[in-house]
Amino acid sequence: MKDGLKFTLLTIGLIAIFFIMGREIVDTKDKLRNAQDQVVQAKKEKVWLQDALRLTRGEVTKKGRDLKVCRDRLDFVNKKIFALKGRNSTLFRARIDLEAKIALLQEEKMAMEAKFHSLSELKKAIRQVKAEIRDDKIKQRKEQVRQKEEIDKWETALGNKGYLTKDGEEYYKPKVNVEVRPANLSLNKK
Repeated sequence: MKDGLKFTLLTIGLIAIFFIMGREIVDTKDKLRNAQDQVVQAKKEKVWLQDALRLTRGEVTKKGRDLKVCRDRLDFVNKKIFALKGRNSTLFRARIDLEAKIALLQEEKMAMEAKFHSLSELKKAIRQVKAEIRDDKIKQRKEQVRQKEEIDKWETALGNKGYLTKDGEEYYKPKVNVEVRPANLSLNKK
């Protein structure tokens, strides 16, 4: 009996071990199946994430190009703005100068209007204008005389066509008859 009991106990122990091991195998298979499902799910998620990453990278690349184009445009616009600010400041200074000139001219105009509303001032201005016209005519006449003298000097320098002159005045009679005969004719024959 002892051997039978041992055998029974051993058999029961083995059955219990097989039962426990079977249970562990089933649990391990369940865990393995769950792990495989998780791996499959993780692979699906990985593929989905890779697709999403690829799309996102494409969008980032496109946005990067768009950003570069926008920066270039912004640089161009900033350069234009800077140039226009320079021109604007130049025009502003020119406008201020013109406004000052306009104010000065308006003051002169008012002074002239006040001056010409007076009859005596108007007469003085008319006399002054006539004197300026007369002076201009005298200057023009002097210039014409000077030009005429200059032309005469050049004509004299080019030659006087046989007339004898001294200091621009005729020295002898203006006409001189010059006869030219061949050398073989005598002087007495005419």
